[in-house]
Amino acid sequence: MEKEEILKEMMILCEEAGYEPTKFIDKIANAKAKMFKDSDWHRCPCDGQNPNRFCISEQCRKDVEETGHCHCNCYQKKSA
Repeated sequence: MEKEEILKEMMILCEEAGYEPTKFIDKIANAKAKMFKDSDWHRCPCDGQNPNRFCISEQCRKDVEETGHCHCNCYQKKSA
């Protein structure tokens, strides 16, 4: 997938989860486009071998709730 398609999908997942994107979402979408095949774009570019880490996975949600942002600093809790 192209970066723009991945970014669009990431934004949809972010909104559906009730989070907001960080300023790094564009860079992360770019990394995903370069690193992964089409069907694997959802994997975490920082921990791509871990099957439990992918966009808005249970692990991602846990990270956001505990630290305020996900492992790769792409998604964060909404500002008050």
